Amino acid sequence: MSLLVASGRSSRDLARRRASELQALLEQDIDQGRLRPGEKIATERELASRFGASRSVVRNALSQLHKAGKIDRKVGHGTIVLAQPGQPPTPQPLSLPDASPRELMEFRVAFEPSLAEAIVLNATEREIHAILECVDKGNQVDGWEQWEQCDRAFHLSLALATHNRLTLAVYQAVNGIRQQLPWLRIKKGHTDLRRWRAYQDQHLLIAKRLAERDAAGAAEAIRDHLNRARVQMLGTDA
Repeated sequence: MSLLVASGRSSRDLARRRASELQALLEQDIDQGRLRPGEKIATERELASRFGASRSVVRNALSQLHKAGKIDRKVGHGTIVLAQPGQPPTPQPLSLPDASPRELMEFRVAFEPSLAEAIVLNATEREIHAILECVDKGNQVDGWEQWEQCDRAFHLSLALATHNRLTLAVYQAVNGIRQQLPWLRIKKGHTDLRRWRAYQDQHLLIAKRLAERDAAGAAEAIRDHLNRARVQMLGTDA
């Protein structure tokens, strides 16, 4: 088998796996009530940006959800969540709706450094490249809303690279809190271009350590980054 063919198959396998992971996350949102019948879900572009995925991966995930009867897609009307007849009640979703920004940062400092080992063991070179691409995209945007969006995408790319669905579910809850007003108010008031560039330098160091398959170094870089962000945003010493 030629290297070109092998590379092509590897890329397709990765795309299918990413689509399956995204499908699982969206299906979980539907089954657990975060996305309700009749509700519109985000556009392909928005989903691609939020999850750090390509449009083709998003399209594939939505296609599978449509085949499963979870959503209805109509041109000009968007993508609508369908009711599931006879579906039994589901457990409460994994979420922390009352968590404060301080509690969120304390949790992230404890949780996210532990992802480094799983990323080093499980991530493909393409996924490592996707993490580096998130850093590059962050260098091309301006304004706190775009910075926050890029920051969420970067940290989500770390969770995706673990290949662990429980990690993805937990991080989905984290990102849900990050989109609530208490967090957004603090982020808006404590992020400027100088600080964003400092965060980007820290993101780049994390990505480089992961590219080197240095789990201990990556974990320390993640911990240092989050502690710096915690002090900057909340005035809380590590």
